[in-house]
Amino acid sequence: MDKNAIKKYATWARRELIFRVSQKAEFYGVTAKGYGDINADSIDGRVLSLTEKSQRQALIHKVRSEGYEQVLEEVAYTWFNRFSSLRYMEVNCRTAN
Repeated sequence: MDKNAIKKYATWARRELIFRVSQKAEFYGVTAKGYGDINADSIDGRVLSLTEKSQRQALIHKVRSEGYEQVLEEVAYTWFNRFSSLRYMEVNCRTAN
């Protein structure tokens, strides 16, 4: 097993996931520079659904308590673990047929 390849991939995946998570946060008006009105009904002219509004508020509360960078790291870490687990199951688990 080439451990260097795994290390390179993990580093790349971490950076890529953090970038993608930051893009999604920005889509909802949450950036490292701020987030505007926590009770906003729309972002950049796009009306938020009740679910989106609630999730945005939860994200803002988490950013306030833990910090923007920490939240991005945590979310990226969670997604990396999920993808890794799915791949592991795909390769090693057999269906019960």
